[in-house]
Parts: sequence; structure tokens; C-alpha cells
Amino acid sequence: MSSSSLSPGGGRLSGSDGDSAGGTFTAGDNRREKRRLSNRESARRSRLRKQQHLDELVQEVARLKAENARVLGRANDIAGQYVRVDQENTVLRARAAELGDRLRSVNQVLRVVEEFSGVAMDIQEECPPDDPLLRPWQIPYPATAMPIAATATHMLQY
Repeated sequence: MSSSSLSPGGGRLSGSDGDSAGGTFTAGDNRREKRRLSNRESARRSRLRKQQHLDELVQEVARLKAENARVLGRANDIAGQYVRVDQENTVLRARAAELGDRLRSVNQVLRVVEEFSGVAMDIQEECPPDDPLLRPWQIPYPATAMPIAATATHMLQY
């Protein structure tokens, strides 16, 4: 193997391959030099590709972090809306129960008045105890009982 060094112009400065005149490359030296330059260029391209890939990954990480922050914000908004709606539903259920109690009281009074006066009273029937609006988290109508086309037609009439 040669332990020669090259000058910036590509010429040989010194060598130990037996060419003590030091002026020319042999065919083997030329091939080795081309191979060395080719390997350097290949390594440079490889480093550039790795750096480009790393830059793309850094950009993707930043994009995903921003998207995660956006999704987290949206999830927090929805959770806040859920809490507000749940509180409102609790108030409305309590109000519905109170109104149901008041209706029952009024109906009892009307029945007493009807019984003693003999005049027929138009007594509003009480809300059924299984009113679907008073049952949270249950669908009031089965999906098969209300076809979408009929519902859409009904909604478009208004």
C-alpha cells in the first residue's frame, strides 16, 4: 500500500511505492485516488441525506406537537361544554320533577273540587314516570323506530 500524500493540485508529494523520482501516479494509485474521492463524495451525500431526513423529522415533531396542542385544547373545550350541559341537565331534571310534583298537587285539588262540585274538570294527566326526557343517557326512540328519511322529511316541512 502507498502512504503517499497529495498536493492540492492532485500531484504526489512523496511516496514509498518504489517511485523515488516522485513525479507520476501509477495506474493503481490513480484508481485508489478516484475511489477515495468517490467514497468521500458518497459519504458527503449520505450525511446530507441524513441531515435532510433529520430536518424533516424535526419539522414533523413540531407539526405533531402543534396538532396535539390543538386537539388537547379542543378536548378541554368539549369537556367544559359537557360539564356545563350536565349541570344544566341536572337543573332541568330537578325543575321537571318540581313541576311534576306541582302538577300532581293541582290534579289532586281539581279532583277534590270535581268530587264536591259535581262539575267535570279537565284534569291534565301527569307525565308518565318513564318519560324519556327524565332518563339521562338513554336514547328516547330506538333507531329502527324512526327512519332517517321520515325524520328528514318532517324536519324540512318547517
